[in-house]
Order: sequence, then C-alpha cells, then structure tokens
Amino acid sequence: MGRRGLVVFDCDGVLTYTKNSWGLLHEYFGSRDNKVFADYYKRGLITYEDWMKIDVALMIHSFGKPIRRLDVEKALSQIKVRDEAYEVVAYLKEQYAVAVVSAGVGEVVGRVCRELGVDLCFYNELKYVDGELVPGGVARVPLLEKNKVIHQLAERLGFEAGDVTYIGDDVWDIPVFEDVGNSIAVKPCGDACGRARWVVEDLRETIPLIDRFYMEKRVKEIFGDGLNKGIP
Repeated sequence: MGRRGLVVFDCDGVLTYTKNSWGLLHEYFGSRDNKVFADYYKRGLITYEDWMKIDVALMIHSFGKPIRRLDVEKALSQIKVRDEAYEVVAYLKEQYAVAVVSAGVGEVVGRVCRELGVDLCFYNELKYVDGELVPGGVARVPLLEKNKVIHQLAERLGFEAGDVTYIGDDVWDIPVFEDVGNSIAVKPCGDACGRARWVVEDLRETIPLIDRFYMEKRVKEIFGDGLNKGIP
C-alpha cells in the first residue's frame, strides 16, 4: 500500500466555503431547513432516507413547480472549493490515502472530489426521474453513520481506526472525532471545536498536525512510549 495513514475530509465547510449544501438548496428554492426533522432523525424516529424525502418535498412545495436537475446544478454552482484545498490535498496525496466522506449532496461532493483529484469519494445522491427532482435519494453516508463508512473504508485499505485522521467542522462530526486516531476541526465549528484534538482556521494548518501525528505514531510503534514523549 505504501501509505502512512488515511486522511478523511468532510466536504461542506471544510473543503468548500459553504457550510451546508442542503441549507443552500433550501434557501435557493424558498423552503426552510426545519430543525425538527433533524431532531426526529437524532432520536431515531425517522431514517436518514426519510429526512431526505422530507427535505426535497419541502423544496418542491416551496418552489411551486417541478425542480429540474439543471435548477439544482445552478443553485449548487455557487459553492466553491477553498483556495488552499488544492495544495493541501495534493501534498497529502503524496504520503497518505486521502478520502472525502460527506453527507452532502453528490452534485457538490462529486464535483469537489473531481476538482481535487480525490478518488475515494462518498456522498448522498438526490433522486431524479426524467431529469426532475423527486423526494427520496440514495443515502450512502447518513449523518449518524459516518463512523461506519469510514471504518469500512479503512478496513478495505488495510488501516485501523487509530490510523485515521478526520477533518470536520460540525456537531455531527463529533462521534467521528472521538473514534479516530487524530481529529481536526475547521473554524467555524461551534461545539465541535471543543471535541477535536486540533482546531484550525486555514486548511494549510492541518499539514504539520497530520505529519506530526503520523511521525509520533511511527516512533511509538518502533520504540515505545519513551522516545515518543520526547518529540517536541
């Protein structure tokens, strides 16, 4: 494999300037991102697929007419990749396996992965029938199952959870922060800031933190805890 570890990025608000692609769609089509459904999902009263159906139905109802794929693409075209993401991902790909695991919509996450040259890309897909957006979709990354997706990916690549660095920015990322070997939150990150090992404002700040983590991990594997504690 020849890689030192697995670095996993969230997408919205981490690799892009826009915090929430779902929220942007609600704003564009005139609907509201009703937080009550998020609470229903957290409590296990609805599935993530149910939540996707509700969100899309709200958009269609508020828009007042059918939403075409071109409408969705136009709305999401506003979302831009962070300038520094290109150099950060390019650097990391030379030493680590790099992936994007996001509960965002495929029209955004897929485009971001293509622009950054990331092949390991996991996201949710909206549902279209003859080019028309309809309630539903394919939930490949339910918000509460990011851990599962990352674990499966790590295992497939020959890594363990302790070999993973995860970079996120939201309270939904906290369970992942607590489960991987190294966690980094990107501001603004609200309550998630206090639950990650590191907090940064610029993605370029992640590079020395990631390199240091894997260097210390390697030293510990070879020499044990004693020398590892001596690394400045």
